[in-house]
Amino acid sequence: MSGMGRRDLLKGMFGVSVGMVGMSALNPLYADGLAEFKGPAVPDVDAVKVSDRCYYIPAMGSEPTPDNYGMFSNPGFIVTSEGVVVVDTGSSVQIGEMVLRQIKKVTDKPVVKVINTHYHGDHWLGNHAFVAANPGVEIYSHPDCQKVLKSGQDKFWFSFMQTNTDNKITGTVITLPTKSLSGGEEIKVGDTTLKIHHFGRVHTESDIAVEVVNDKTLYMGDMVMRRVANMADGSYVGSIKALSEVEKMPVDNFIPMHGKHEGVQLIKDGKDFMDILYTKAGEYYEDGLSDFEMKPKIMAEPFMKKVASQWPGYESTIGKYIVVAIQEYEKNLF
Repeated sequence: MSGMGRRDLLKGMFGVSVGMVGMSALNPLYADGLAEFKGPAVPDVDAVKVSDRCYYIPAMGSEPTPDNYGMFSNPGFIVTSEGVVVVDTGSSVQIGEMVLRQIKKVTDKPVVKVINTHYHGDHWLGNHAFVAANPGVEIYSHPDCQKVLKSGQDKFWFSFMQTNTDNKITGTVITLPTKSLSGGEEIKVGDTTLKIHHFGRVHTESDIAVEVVNDKTLYMGDMVMRRVANMADGSYVGSIKALSEVEKMPVDNFIPMHGKHEGVQLIKDGKDFMDILYTKAGEYYEDGLSDFEMKPKIMAEPFMKKVASQWPGYESTIGKYIVVAIQEYEKNLF
């Protein structure tokens, strides 16, 4: 078959195959460097400067869609005297490449470390771009993140992002973190001190937060956000405990990976949201109410009406959060 005929055949097969297979089946195409099998570039989004060293690139939406290229979380970066530390890399190689372009607008220093806060795909699928730019770059995560991804979640998240972006992450090569941070580490990168925090199961079992001590700034991953999206891998009790600890930390700026950076009110509101959901679900469970009977009562809580109801995903997802709260409450009874 001629080169042109082979490319035409692959183009015809691609639209069908990409929705049904994971990264492994398509990987040889990327390795051959066929340009037509790479999705479109992501438009530039300027970085937001939070403090002397700390930046993040704001999401283009609250959920992955073809229109936003899957850019629905906030990759962050820390500029040190030794180089740049990236915290989360986005949902695709294209997003990672866009992050690199924004970093270059701020500094000529190289990216020396990448940290993935947990295993959901919008936080690590962009790793590929950083390895392509610097094959020796170190990519870190909690050990549980690596364990979960190696169990098959890596291909799940690739397929999830492909489906939700209409295949715009095509060209992304699954690139997993290989170095571990378990929490408690203090890392010196040139003139900057980073502290790594792990609080147990919060949004997932693998969440790590990155504290930039010099700037009193904390990259939170998805442990807190003004967004109602996914609690299936998390813990209400763990979230309440973790946010109670974070609230006491000597931190002025909190950067969630969804939504805008804020002061400590973000932490307080996140804790109140989790506390009300879990506590009320437990009370109504003891009263014998079903989940659909609980829902209007919980939504009538003043905090929910005044604050949480303004968050993206609230109306469509709060019912799922209540179901997860009931399940955790039942489990904790035994």
